Amino acid sequence: MPLRAKDFIPLYTRLGEKGFDFIPELLKIAREEHKIDFPFDSKNFEQSWRVVKGKGLEKILELMLKRQICATDLEILRLSDIGEKLKIDFGEYGNHYPDVDLVVYQPRRNRILAILSIKASLRERATQTAYWRLKLRDYSHTRNVKVYLLTPNSDDILRNNHDPIKQRAVLETDIDGIYIVNTPERSIDDYLYPGLESRIRLIDDLIDDLADLAARKYL
Repeated sequence: MPLRAKDFIPLYTRLGEKGFDFIPELLKIAREEHKIDFPFDSKNFEQSWRVVKGKGLEKILELMLKRQICATDLEILRLSDIGEKLKIDFGEYGNHYPDVDLVVYQPRRNRILAILSIKASLRERATQTAYWRLKLRDYSHTRNVKVYLLTPNSDDILRNNHDPIKQRAVLETDIDGIYIVNTPERSIDDYLYPGLESRIRLIDDLIDDLADLAARKYL
């Protein structure tokens, strides 16, 4: 049977439950296990893997972030846990949630601090997260909610080994933060351009950044 998103958790446990910087290697191992069921069908394998990879990455990050954030007064939730708090009015087309994977909630102050969008690949979908950030700014009940993108940068479009391309320009200007699920071989310097401000951080910084955000009286 092909690997399913829910299989990423036992795979992560079997491999030793290492830190964030192990996730790119975990994805490589998961890809090989998923490929076993597509020995002569590379096209269907790639289509299937894209879906499984995205959902599996989401499950692993949710597990790891929940474990780390318990040391703060914050919670990691799903949209289904927060009722109507993030719904956006599209007029005659109804009220709808933004496309978001996880929500950072502060129970003590009954407020949503941030939404987390998890993207395994950015090449085709980088602007989706930016769209929702701009949309949230239009409404009083959501304009202070931060929007963060979490990605392993699988297609490498955020590296500084070429001039900034359109996807990066959109992300740097229109969302609140980009967190790279990095490999041990790379540092933050591999993503920054000398002399340019950047919203890129490493995933290991996320919990501390959220705790700093939570400490603010006003967002």
